[in-house]
Amino acid sequence: MKKIHLYEIDFMRGFIMLGVLSVHTMSIYDSRLEDWTVEFLAMSAVHSSMHVMRMAFMFITGLVLFITYYRRDFQTVAFWKKRLFFTMIPYVFWNIAYILFRSAASSINLHGSFFNFVKTLMVSLIHGDQFYIYYVLVTLQLYMIFPLMLHGLRKFEKYHMQIFLWSAYLQLAMTAFFKFGIPHLDTSHWPYLFANYGVFVLTYQCYFIAGGIAACHYDKIVKFIEEHAGFLTSIFCASLVMMWIHYYLNRFILHESDHKAQSVHQPVYLPWALLVVALVLYLGRLWAKRRIERKWKLFSCFVMTASQTSFGMYLVQPFSLYVMGKYMMPHLAGNKWLFYGSLPFGILFVYFSSMLIAYIFYKTPILSYCIGRKSKFPVRAKTVQVPDKQQI
Repeated sequence: MKKIHLYEIDFMRGFIMLGVLSVHTMSIYDSRLEDWTVEFLAMSAVHSSMHVMRMAFMFITGLVLFITYYRRDFQTVAFWKKRLFFTMIPYVFWNIAYILFRSAASSINLHGSFFNFVKTLMVSLIHGDQFYIYYVLVTLQLYMIFPLMLHGLRKFEKYHMQIFLWSAYLQLAMTAFFKFGIPHLDTSHWPYLFANYGVFVLTYQCYFIAGGIAACHYDKIVKFIEEHAGFLTSIFCASLVMMWIHYYLNRFILHESDHKAQSVHQPVYLPWALLVVALVLYLGRLWAKRRIERKWKLFSCFVMTASQTSFGMYLVQPFSLYVMGKYMMPHLAGNKWLFYGSLPFGILFVYFSSMLIAYIFYKTPILSYCIGRKSKFPVRAKTVQVPDKQQI
């Protein structure tokens, strides 16, 4: 089956990455405020509702995988060779880069001893605990089980709705357990992925499955979203307020810490995430229909660049965030109006500086592999010698 390019997915990649980097930038601003102050609680409530972008990232990963392979011939070994190769290179490279960067920034002598460096690297590769690289570890796990998921959705195509519902029930049960059960248990003796469920693929299973089922019934789902866009928008506005209230309930009624109150591993994030994904998909469709119009040409160029570099932006963001927190934030924290007013500009700085670095990697042969992209070597045009007229 001929592969069809869905431009709305390009829009979703760039938009979701903007949301992800916005969340991480806001964390820097949050860290400068004192807990339980009005300013802190207000910003944290908004911040908590934006954490949904992690789930949106998981959804679009499943969506793209199933759109690519669901109705095409599939070979497990060839899939693993391709996907694991283009994921393991960035995973190893950036773990090394993060360790060296963290040791240099924190004056920790990790690379003074090669043995200590290798030991730290091995632990990091197993745990995926360097900055935000856990997502790559989750993706590697997804690639390992994807052939089984693909076989299951193909075999039980008539039961996709039932599969989604049971997946949703399991997701709600797991997140309820994460929120109310695990904090009261001793998990020190548990296997690493069970105790640190944030880096375990099963923790996000519903988002991958939802993305897969959406890919299988893409046209029907898109049609439903477009026909009910106004209703979904109204629900979104009401749900956004409810998410802010949910944060306050966690803080004032359940007496949770800010970190716990903002955790994405709560039942409420499942319907919220699916709603946000639906609206982002709708916005992507609106742009896709207008992308070739002259007045949209510049924005369309930006969207395609953001899509091509989205994974790279995710990988290089720690460096932009470090500059933001280390060198820019001290000059902003002293002035209240400057501090809050600079937030949109801080987000844009992190976003576009990460995009620039990722774009350099993307356009540089060999280095492009470090952000999961093939290298594009310049091709030298062949010169055709025209025979001398005297020789004819």
